[in-house]
Amino acid sequence: MSAQPVHVNKVSWQSLCPWTIIFRSLSAATSIPVLILALLGLVAMPMGWIVAETVFIDQGVQSDAVMAEIIQYNRNPYKRVFLATDDEANSINILGARLSGPRMVFTQIVEPFAHLFSMPQYTTSGATDAPTRWSFWAFLYLLTGCGFSLLVWCFVGVGICRICLLKLTRNEPMSLDEAFEFAIDKSRAAIGAVGIPLLAVAAMCVPTFFFGVLMWGDLGVMVVGLLWFVVLALAAAMALLLLGLMFGWPLMVASVACEGQNNFDAMTRAYAYTFQRPLNYALYLVIAMVFGGCCWLVIANLTDGILNLGYWSTSFGTALVSGEDSRMDVIRSLTAPTAVDENGNVIAVDPSTPLYAGRALIRGWSWLARSVAAAFVYGLFWCMASAIYLLLRKDVDDTEMDEISVVNQQRTYELPPLKTDEHGIPQVQTPTPTPESDAALPNQPTP
Repeated sequence: MSAQPVHVNKVSWQSLCPWTIIFRSLSAATSIPVLILALLGLVAMPMGWIVAETVFIDQGVQSDAVMAEIIQYNRNPYKRVFLATDDEANSINILGARLSGPRMVFTQIVEPFAHLFSMPQYTTSGATDAPTRWSFWAFLYLLTGCGFSLLVWCFVGVGICRICLLKLTRNEPMSLDEAFEFAIDKSRAAIGAVGIPLLAVAAMCVPTFFFGVLMWGDLGVMVVGLLWFVVLALAAAMALLLLGLMFGWPLMVASVACEGQNNFDAMTRAYAYTFQRPLNYALYLVIAMVFGGCCWLVIANLTDGILNLGYWSTSFGTALVSGEDSRMDVIRSLTAPTAVDENGNVIAVDPSTPLYAGRALIRGWSWLARSVAAAFVYGLFWCMASAIYLLLRKDVDDTEMDEISVVNQQRTYELPPLKTDEHGIPQVQTPTPTPESDAALPNQPTP
């Protein structure tokens, strides 16, 4: 019996390679509502850090090199993801191009929390100087900034994830006001999901704090040494909680956006997906980092090209009228304006008020262009987190990829209620009109 030839007309890549859903998240990341929400988070996050810096940071704390670098990055979150950091050691080098993008977004949000849990207790400026306690104010600075960042990105992340999940599962658009309404309703659950492990770690620090108080004296050190296994057990529990939180917090936000569940359910889902399928999670992260890095490489170079072309095209007219080839460098603040003194020497002078204002306006427009580009990669980060959540949910719970909770969905095919009359014969009951039913079905006849 001869075998019949089989002709393959169409291949369902979504079924064959479900991880390709990560690539589909790009279409959601380029939508206007996602860009606006990401730009809102990108602009709002530094405000909390600047307020915390104004209140808690003095010259003594800022003189430390590590703290100065942390403060500088927290003031300008878009700089870390832009091409100015293309020589970062933790970016991925492929064919001579460094792919950072979503990985740098993750680092930008997580790194202050890492400093919060690993900051030194003292710093010294010299071998003979007495140690100065600055970590209390630095701790308050990091605690305030991290708390504000948590509020901002849980709100923004829930809105972006909801937009992306509706696009990936139901192919439905979501307007900006609907995303805002959903984020206002569900962001508290996302904040609680991320906050529960942090509160648990804080609670475990209470007994270790009292152990530290006992270690003030030599006898206390001996007592605590006998009970040091308790400290190690608490530290192990804190390490596991923080490890799962570090990799699972984007899944918590995506879980709230997808399932509409409470904070505890979202937290347990994220921890289960992280620890039960670590290899799957690692594979999806690698795919997301490479794909997101390639997308960001294109957007970042395009943005830099736009800014450079703006300076290049206007430099012809500037050089022609002024007669100075360096006039554009003066406008870009690369060199100081010059003048000729009475002896014929060329000297640097302070910029005039119009020149200073023009420089500030040009830098403002350039900042806006870079911020919009950075907002794209922040939105792409949350969109890919949503796609990875759907993949891990499929791997662990065997839930279909297109299942998502729908808020306030009207039941279109519900049968009308029945009512028995005085003869015991069931009759169709006339539904009581409501404003919602009148608005949905304005011309329905009465049975």
